[in-house]
Amino acid sequence: MPPGELIFHFLNTVVLTALVASVVLWRYRVDVLAGMGSSSGQALGIPAIAPARTVTPSPPVDAQAWERQARWRIGLAYLGSVALPALLLAVLQLHVSDLPLTPAHIMLVGGSLLLAAVPMIAASLALGFRRAVLLALGVLVSCAVLGTGVSMLQRPFMGSRPSLDQLLNFFTFFQFAAVWLPLPMALILLTGQARIRGVAPITFAGLLVFGLAPVLGSRASAWLASTPGGSRLLFDIGLNGAFLALAFPAALLGWWRLKGLAGAYQAKRFSDAQLLARTWWLMFCATLALELINAAPARWPLVVAGTGTAYALFPWLNRLLLARTGLQHGRPPRRTLLLLRVFGYTARTERLFDRVGARWRLFGPVTMIAAPDVMARTIDPGDFLRFAGGRLASSFVTSRGDLNTGLAALDQAPDPDGRYRVNEFCCRDDTWKATVVELMDRADAVLMDLRGLTPARGGCEFELKQLYERLPASRVVLAVDSEAVVAQVAALMPRLPVIVRFDKGSTAETDALFAALLEAAELLPASRD
Repeated sequence: MPPGELIFHFLNTVVLTALVASVVLWRYRVDVLAGMGSSSGQALGIPAIAPARTVTPSPPVDAQAWERQARWRIGLAYLGSVALPALLLAVLQLHVSDLPLTPAHIMLVGGSLLLAAVPMIAASLALGFRRAVLLALGVLVSCAVLGTGVSMLQRPFMGSRPSLDQLLNFFTFFQFAAVWLPLPMALILLTGQARIRGVAPITFAGLLVFGLAPVLGSRASAWLASTPGGSRLLFDIGLNGAFLALAFPAALLGWWRLKGLAGAYQAKRFSDAQLLARTWWLMFCATLALELINAAPARWPLVVAGTGTAYALFPWLNRLLLARTGLQHGRPPRRTLLLLRVFGYTARTERLFDRVGARWRLFGPVTMIAAPDVMARTIDPGDFLRFAGGRLASSFVTSRGDLNTGLAALDQAPDPDGRYRVNEFCCRDDTWKATVVELMDRADAVLMDLRGLTPARGGCEFELKQLYERLPASRVVLAVDSEAVVAQVAALMPRLPVIVRFDKGSTAETDALFAALLEAAELLPASRD
């Protein structure tokens, strides 16, 4: 198969992934919203008020210092996971391109490929765009400086003295990166949009298999048509028969692949961030392989073997390095956070989840009532597979038995990357109240986003009253954007919980809100009465 055809197919698959993922997520939101507005036919009773669950006091540990160290260690683990395969790809690229295999050249190529780790770190640690760009610049500048130093250090071993003109290698590094990195990084950014990131990996896996069917089918048809017997066979079965002969095995293989990914995720072999990182590294390796094959077609077996090894090395290294980060050393006790909010503000709720909810996943699981406003951040391979198989209705709580089953199955163990998962409950109109009350009783801390609250929000009024009756005020944190909201809360809760102003979503406001949550969960000493 011509390399150009392979490149075209791969690029099409990535572009289609972004488009199909957007459509799938939109359709998923529509179906969830429809389910939320329907009735199960048997309203669930509200559980009686039980004594508030006692939160085990945290041992004397600096939770904020531990979090900073954990984020650094996770970031370094991803850098290390990419570094070794990147050096292998650098050696492969230099060999295929007939360039010198010196330490300076390897550092030049391998250092630039290290940029692939930046979006992985950003997705795992929920970094904002500006911080991700600064991290990318930091990685590139560090590698450029290191590469320049290596080029000067290797001179004496080659019988020459270092010279000042070698400092220009700093700029050569960026020139090389500008030539090789735009295409793979563009593909990563295309599928790394926050709105589709949750469904992009499994969509890409399915399309990659499904998309090969017509490509391979056209080549097989051309090969059959080149022989008399093959021509007669094609004529006998017809175009429809040939299509079915190819489509059915491809569909079956694709479905098995999707089920395999969902099953591995459910078994905690990897986290959502690790699955995304593997998908991006596959795109990175495949793009480089196709470019090298296009430049040197005769060496395609070596290119395929080298890039395949580099890809297979990444998940193994990633598991090993994340397991050795030492996150369990001095780790604060697990705390469950219940996230409540005023429905209907998608962009604002997504930003809050990125800045606070995703960050909490280092300390414990997050529970919430599912709704379209944060669906893009919480959908996982299991949700995707149920939706694709027409079984989304089975995710909804429609009876006390469904609720008890869901509560018993709450995921409270960390993933291999040390982060906990988000536990969502899809509820009908007559089952959400009982569900949210049960989640309140199991929460160590509650964050309720009340920005945009109006007297017409009867659901929020119910939740505020239940929080007042069931939990100590110190374990509830309210995010507000106006004094009018505070006045509404005061009318419902004579004993006010912790209230944090959060209207601009700045770094200072985010840090203050997160610190208040740590205090509510007794992971930090209380700083307020």
